[in-house]
Amino acid sequence: MRRFFLLWKPLLLHGLFLLISSLVLHIIFWAYNARFFHLKFTDVVAFIPFDLSCIALMMLPIIILYFLPIPTQLTTIKQVLIKCFCIVNLVVLLLSNIWDTAFFEFSQKRTGLDMYLYLLKSPEKNMIWWIIIDYWYFTLLFLIWLLIGFYYFPFKEIFDSKKADLRQWFYVVIGLIIVLEIGRWSFGTKPLGVLDANAYTESNEVPLILNSTFVLIKTIQSEEIPSKELISLKKSKLYFNPLHKASSMDGGQKGKNVVVILLESFGDKVIFKKENGIKITPFLDSLLSESRYYCNGMANGKQSIEALPAIFASLPNLTNTPYILSSFCNNNIVGLPVHLKTIGYSSAFFHGSYNGSMRFDSFSKRLGFEKYYGKNEYPYANHDDLHWGIPDSYFNPWCSKKISTLKPPFICALFTSSSHHPYAIPEKFLTAEIAKLSKVNASYLCSDNSLRSFFKEAQKTKWYQNTLFVICADHTPEQLDISAIEIEDKYRIPIAFFTPDGSILPSKNIEIIQQMDIMPAILNFLNYKKPYYAFGNELNTTGGEALNYLNGNYYLIQSMQTLSFNEEKAQFLLRPKSEGNIVSFRKKSLYLNKSRLELRLKSMIERYRLDLRRNKTSIR
Repeated sequence: MRRFFLLWKPLLLHGLFLLISSLVLHIIFWAYNARFFHLKFTDVVAFIPFDLSCIALMMLPIIILYFLPIPTQLTTIKQVLIKCFCIVNLVVLLLSNIWDTAFFEFSQKRTGLDMYLYLLKSPEKNMIWWIIIDYWYFTLLFLIWLLIGFYYFPFKEIFDSKKADLRQWFYVVIGLIIVLEIGRWSFGTKPLGVLDANAYTESNEVPLILNSTFVLIKTIQSEEIPSKELISLKKSKLYFNPLHKASSMDGGQKGKNVVVILLESFGDKVIFKKENGIKITPFLDSLLSESRYYCNGMANGKQSIEALPAIFASLPNLTNTPYILSSFCNNNIVGLPVHLKTIGYSSAFFHGSYNGSMRFDSFSKRLGFEKYYGKNEYPYANHDDLHWGIPDSYFNPWCSKKISTLKPPFICALFTSSSHHPYAIPEKFLTAEIAKLSKVNASYLCSDNSLRSFFKEAQKTKWYQNTLFVICADHTPEQLDISAIEIEDKYRIPIAFFTPDGSILPSKNIEIIQQMDIMPAILNFLNYKKPYYAFGNELNTTGGEALNYLNGNYYLIQSMQTLSFNEEKAQFLLRPKSEGNIVSFRKKSLYLNKSRLELRLKSMIERYRLDLRRNKTSIR
């Protein structure tokens, strides 16, 4: 037993030293930036999972090397390598956290790997040296701490592998299991992530409980934003500016409740369609006919995880890494619920899938939603379909009833889930019509019936008549003819605004509207009088456009033209065919717009990159 303890003692001492260092760095971070936070005891407790997870991941190579059986003659080399790993761990821990202690007042967030890479490669890399000089006391603290780390080296002795090599292989396995589970901080499918800090504290306190090294480790695989300047900031403001002033929408009314319904995979190719003479979405079709329906609605992404930032924060996704999973996920953003909270709105987010699915629970809190209702909050566990969680057929009517418990006025979001592979339908909700459809279309009809159930329950409530309903798909469904369709068809979704009291008159609009336009539209409808940050447009101000990114190409889609840009060159894509009542323009007149359209697209991209790096995606 004594030998077992002696064998593990150096690892425990090194881990304890890193843990104590991390906790002290938290205190220094808070003391230097106290004006930005309201420290609570629960925040101090919340340090623990992120610090332990971080240290466990840092210890991983040391544990493998320490227990790995090797020939006796290589023992000295092994000890040198272990010491190098120990020093590297300490250097990374100190550098990342001390850097953020000094830099936080400028960035207002913990720094991810992409920012360090950007600073090293950009013309602004000299800023690193200026910070070292200006913050000399932090530089001195780092050097002193590092000297302590050199002196404090617990791996004085490497056990003779000949005596214990079989046990050492066993220790390797046990050590890996322990550190991986602590590093994941989860027995589920998703390890602890940067965004999960929102579940432990208020959004403003998130940087306080996060560990900078943890953020650095978790963003190693995040995509680096290109540092090449496409257009100057001053010039870009002539073509695009995300800072908006308030304006009003026709039929707008203060104090109306808002319910945003996000329909999983309900693209343009699903609605108003039949199979075997059976309508696939009969209720949604009828609802759209009673709404201000935009038949050229556009998603701003191809995944569900990209929809939330676009709809509720009016932010695009212009990288391969979804915003929610990127190193910028904890940037300062002001979501729609936060704006409406300033004028007395309560808020809730509903999603019947397992809590943690696509980080919706954490990110909805980041957006400002006060309450989250997922599978864990749903009262009937036996309704779980073992695929996505609670099927819409059960969850939607329950959601409608639950909304009645909120204090009006309120903003709610319902994100459906069942119209998705594997397209499972509870036996209780199988009908003769559904049985006649293909598996995919059967799931759409079942989801449509679930939507009908939601509205049927809502019509019984007091809040129904005084509510603005926004109906929108998260993205298009799987297409069978991807190679043949135009780029805009890959994003075309239904977007509609419906008010039971008729304050918004039914109409069918051919103007392009994107998901990012929904937040400005809602704020305008409610006569919101404060400025806000949004990449979307107020309706009827630009003639309609959509901004997208796919496979390294940026697209600015307009009614009769699309501009494609790939960091090097722009390509003008013409669509000479008529769409609805739109009359085709002559090619000559379209080409005259190419230069201005290219400048607008570059301005959007440049402002997006710059504001993410500077953490200025909001109006403070």
